[in-house]
Amino acid sequence: MKLSFKDNKLLLICSGVLFFLTAVMFLFEFETTRPWKGIQRDFVKLDKKLTQEALAEAKSLAAGPEKDEKIAKLEKRTETLKASSPTIRQTWLTHFDTADRCMTCHLGVELPRFADAEQPVTTHPGDHINPGRHSVDTFGCVICHEGQPVGLTVKEAHGHNHHNWMTPLLAGSRAESSCEACHPMRSQVAKDAVMTDAPSFSRGRSLYLQTSCLGCHVADGFQRDAGIGPTLTAVATKSNPAWAKTWVKKPKAFLAKTVMPDFELDDEKIRAITAYLFSLAKPGAADRKARAGLDDSQAVARGEQKLTSLGCLGCHAVDGKDEGFGPDLSRTGEKTTPEWLYAWIADPKKYWPETSMPNLRVPEKDIQDLVAYLSTLKKETAQAESQPLTDPDLIAKGKKLTADTGCTGCHSIGDFALGYNAPAHDGIGQKRVDELVFGDTKIEKQLADWLVLKVKNPRAFNTKEMPTLMPNFGLTEEESEDLLTFLLSIRNRDNIPQEYEKLLLDPESSKVAGERIIQENNCLGCHKINNIGGTIGPDLNFQGERINPQWMSDFLMNPTKIRPIGIEPTRMPTFGFSAEEAEELTAYFADLSKVSYPYYQAEKKKLSSEDTEKAWKIYFQTFSCQSCHAWNSKGGIIGPDQSDLAKRLRGEWIQKYLANPQKYIADVQMPNFEMYPDELEVLTQLIMTFNEIPEPVWDAIKKRWDDELLAKQAAAMGSE
Repeated sequence: MKLSFKDNKLLLICSGVLFFLTAVMFLFEFETTRPWKGIQRDFVKLDKKLTQEALAEAKSLAAGPEKDEKIAKLEKRTETLKASSPTIRQTWLTHFDTADRCMTCHLGVELPRFADAEQPVTTHPGDHINPGRHSVDTFGCVICHEGQPVGLTVKEAHGHNHHNWMTPLLAGSRAESSCEACHPMRSQVAKDAVMTDAPSFSRGRSLYLQTSCLGCHVADGFQRDAGIGPTLTAVATKSNPAWAKTWVKKPKAFLAKTVMPDFELDDEKIRAITAYLFSLAKPGAADRKARAGLDDSQAVARGEQKLTSLGCLGCHAVDGKDEGFGPDLSRTGEKTTPEWLYAWIADPKKYWPETSMPNLRVPEKDIQDLVAYLSTLKKETAQAESQPLTDPDLIAKGKKLTADTGCTGCHSIGDFALGYNAPAHDGIGQKRVDELVFGDTKIEKQLADWLVLKVKNPRAFNTKEMPTLMPNFGLTEEESEDLLTFLLSIRNRDNIPQEYEKLLLDPESSKVAGERIIQENNCLGCHKINNIGGTIGPDLNFQGERINPQWMSDFLMNPTKIRPIGIEPTRMPTFGFSAEEAEELTAYFADLSKVSYPYYQAEKKKLSSEDTEKAWKIYFQTFSCQSCHAWNSKGGIIGPDQSDLAKRLRGEWIQKYLANPQKYIADVQMPNFEMYPDELEVLTQLIMTFNEIPEPVWDAIKKRWDDELLAKQAAAMGSE
């Protein structure tokens, strides 16, 4: 078929247009408008400038090999830059089976001289990517920052394209969510544990565990606490309906730091829940023993003093600031009955077996004084319920609301099983956007934006078809961002080889296990440990090198008062530690002091009769140790009883302590006697035998030295 001139002309025009479009396409795709090419050209210009500045500085150095080496290196760099041309830079991450093209644009991440440059060529902040930690050749960028590894534009590479890429870029502190893939931190690690270089993740993890998200949600590797909130089965014996209604309506208005969230319930629903809870038990009858000091101003004053002397303020505050480990006590009188307070102080675990509150072993009279004082702590008087809460329909409604609202996620209530069936958090950090309900919100359709709003204002997603039950925890912007970082860490990372897992905090180590117990029981409220903590109880910085490990384990399980009454009024409470927990704590202190554990054999040297006599003279006459210390409760009352020192303390520590007591306890009353080495040696060996000396022998020795001392004093007086 022969084409006409008109057809040939049309074909020629179409061919020309096609050729032109093809040329434009190639130019657009490969030459002038590819953004990474422009970035690389700008990078080379800046690199040349910085290299020339460094070269000028090197030439000003004093002559020598170091100067010559620097100049040669920089000149070589100059020649390399002259020959450079834009190219796609791809690293194949062999162990992770993925490509990484991020270095095509982020050219300065490993070069400190680009620290002041702007993105995308600036130096990577911190010390994360040095060769000894996370080299770019091994880890690339996407293993931590996610994104689309082969993308070559900002939108494509950062995963913010219209296809809604599964793993958008994790920028800034959000990249810390990737640390958990190689460095797991699960429930066995203390809630307030910190992962170095991941502060936002650490704060988010602590927030997640301390606000008890696990009460309603499950997450692989994490376990809910046995007792998050107190049991409510017998709340009628503890409180009154008027206070309970006020508490449920706005918990943080009563205790600012409470982990109890706001369920944003209307008054009628709160009244129904209150009716149900108070139907589970009958209020306790008035108890004369519990109310003995209520109208006694002296009992109130004694109770206030006793609250301090018993060490209660190590965990609680009474100033309305609610900054303690336990709840602020400044409004206790509004909340509790004297009968409940009395029973609680006497034995906290009888009411709530899972409570963190230890048993202080308080005598009855002191409990009465404490109840008298605590009952006066009120900000306002709750108005009594005007209508009875005994209506069966109201109670039934309250029971259903209690179950539906999720109260059993934290509280043991009646016959309800503990826990609440909210959506699992497994894989929440990689949840697809099409699985999320955005409701009427105007936020960007991204997982991170959804999660931040969800934890900050859950009711923003409310719809008639799918009402939101999650309560409001009152999180700040910073807390919401930190919690987001942690939630993003809960994702499946199948591409991480097992050999890359490195426990920074090993749950099996004595350090981590001990820190978890210390955190859970607020030991730092009273004691200074590792130079951090309170001063109510003894300083435990040197506890490991000081204490015999067997004695310490036994003491932790069944503590007894060591120092004389009146000298140190506080007492170590009974926490109910198991044998395993006691051993873990003992091992922790031994590890802290770098001493042997669990085996310790006291070194006892048999003293000659001459050295024995010398040691007794040092003890009874030279330094009069018996003036301050007792033996089997006989003697002084200033220092601790010494009859069991050989069982309680390590012999090597006794000798070091006697040499310089103030080195260990700056304000200790024990003077520095500046003993000679031979005196320290024989006195220490004598002390290490104290528990073996029969009482008649001790009494005979003490009498002999007392008589001799009296005789010398009489002789001295006679000579005058």
